[in-house]
Amino acid sequence: MNIRTRRIIMFAFILTFFILAPVLLFYASGYRLDFKRHQIIKTGTLFIEAKDIKKADLYINEKLYAEPFNEKMFIYNLLPGEYTIRLEKTGFHAWQKKAVINSSITSFIKDAILFKNEVPLQLVDGKIINFSISPDWQKIIYVIVNEPFDEFYLYDIATSQKTFLYRTAYQERPIDLAWAPSSKKILTHYDNNYVILDSQNNNISVKAISDFNPANVIWDNESDNTLFAQYQNAIYKIDLFGKSLEKIYTAKAGKLSPEFLITGKDIFYLLQNESNNILAKYNLQFKTDKKILELGKSSSYKFIQDIKNYLGLIDLDQEKLHLIKMNNSDLETIISSEEPIREFIAKDALWDAQNNQLLLYNDFEISTYQPGTNKEEVINRYGQQIKKISWYPDFGHLVILFENNLQIIDLTQEIGTRNSINIVKFDKLNNFDLDRNGEKIYFSGAIGRQQGLYQLNLK
Repeated sequence: MNIRTRRIIMFAFILTFFILAPVLLFYASGYRLDFKRHQIIKTGTLFIEAKDIKKADLYINEKLYAEPFNEKMFIYNLLPGEYTIRLEKTGFHAWQKKAVINSSITSFIKDAILFKNEVPLQLVDGKIINFSISPDWQKIIYVIVNEPFDEFYLYDIATSQKTFLYRTAYQERPIDLAWAPSSKKILTHYDNNYVILDSQNNNISVKAISDFNPANVIWDNESDNTLFAQYQNAIYKIDLFGKSLEKIYTAKAGKLSPEFLITGKDIFYLLQNESNNILAKYNLQFKTDKKILELGKSSSYKFIQDIKNYLGLIDLDQEKLHLIKMNNSDLETIISSEEPIREFIAKDALWDAQNNQLLLYNDFEISTYQPGTNKEEVINRYGQQIKKISWYPDFGHLVILFENNLQIIDLTQEIGTRNSINIVKFDKLNNFDLDRNGEKIYFSGAIGRQQGLYQLNLK
């Protein structure tokens, strides 16, 4: 090779360096040529986290990513724009979400949950009228038809042991179940009867103490031995331990509605007049009555309580929620004059655990309300009737009960259609409840001729 050839090769390498170096530098710095926009654009990064999920398939815009997903991953050098991100793993429902990538910014997805795709386990065989999980998530009270009786049983979640508690004559009617705060007693309501059950079979009829059948009975928020009952135009305090009765309020005008709420030193109640109804408050400390709100002429109401800030009252006939700001003190709850009483369309509502967000729904629509920002947002509308909704423990998902399927919907989806998963498909579903950590869901229903109480592992 002569000197002229060597010089040509040397200059070729130098020229290649000066051509490629800027390109490589731009590439290493995260710049890419966007062929659609015909310009050089700085790329962005996506971070995805799904705890305890390993060796999952990651799809970006339907294209399988080269590396398997293991709990968390950075995806670098993505052109700005909207992406569909999906995780798939055998034995789990696929997870999917829309993500927006911006130049020079890392976008985060830290709420990815892959729910297990398993066959439900039947815990109890038979026609379940109703069931409820205890506040400590250790026991389930359920009512099963064993003609000619309805029988009440206690199911121990840890040991799977079933304990018979009580029976009553069978007839087609709803049976309500309400646990005491300590998870040791259950208040049952059927026909006009209120009976308190416990695991020691020390069953007590409210009528045996009061000598009347109350229109409504509720637990005291802090005691297993105290109940409050409404009968005719008065509200009574029932002492289960002493088996005694004390009248604590009597309405002086109008007809007292069965629905009432006791919080702190205050009784919130409804007076039914000829032309309208009135929401009012009686303070047990100062013996004072205060009118809060004039209402329409409806026959059925339900209180929704936020223990810190708000009082909610649902007009069940009109499916209208009245939300009232409160200022609490040890002696009296003061109705705030700083915020107007807000109204929403809802047949039921429930707060998240931090009382930061209110979930509202009617038969076909779900929405949320955030008092801090005064923001109401429609989550979804459905063509089938919504029977029940519950927050998932992360408050980023909802569990929705329809007539024949249970669905989990992702609230964290900011763009596009929210991702939803059908976790149960039965011929008929009646009720459901979640455990403390959202690891298991319990439901009652029927598929074919098989019916009962079921458990499904979610995580």
